[in-house]
Amino acid sequence: MNSPLKISLDDQLLAQIVDVWYAKMRDDYRANRYFYDRPLAEQTAPLKQLLRALLANEAVAPQKLSELADAALAAAFARGNAKPSLVNNRDFAFLGTLMNGNIVGDDSEIPRLTLLCPAHSHFLRLNPIDDVYDVALELLRATLAQLNIAAETATPLVNFVAAGKDSMMGRGQPIFDDEEHTSRFSTHG
Repeated sequence: MNSPLKISLDDQLLAQIVDVWYAKMRDDYRANRYFYDRPLAEQTAPLKQLLRALLANEAVAPQKLSELADAALAAAFARGNAKPSLVNNRDFAFLGTLMNGNIVGDDSEIPRLTLLCPAHSHFLRLNPIDDVYDVALELLRATLAQLNIAAETATPLVNFVAAGKDSMMGRGQPIFDDEEHTSRFSTHG
């Protein structure tokens, strides 16, 4: 699960890249709706830990990577619900069934989204489209150019992030799968 690219970034440079990139994503109208309005430092700290583990030279256990990804995705996309509501997300679950025409049960023809980790559901519930990931890559390239990162470092880093597109969009495999955590995305329950 670790980087086969052996990208070498010191902690300070990685932190700077993440801070600038994240600020650009939160400021960009094409991507900012996905992020929860938490202080930037709170949102970036878990992402920095995850990227350090992914780019490390030594292997990290899949369970540990799943925990780090869970923390990063929860910090970025989980919403707090300060106001109690009489309506919950189960009240309208039937609409998905009506919209896809599947009234009698599970249809194996419908593609299923796969969670990387439990907190990945916070992102997938926002119904992201592939273009949003492309925007994130565009902003990463702009960040690397702004920070004058050499091409021999920037190119493998962009390629590494680009390789995660299918997984982030729910079309990959879970990082760590066991009986306690389900990797099947559900819009309700």
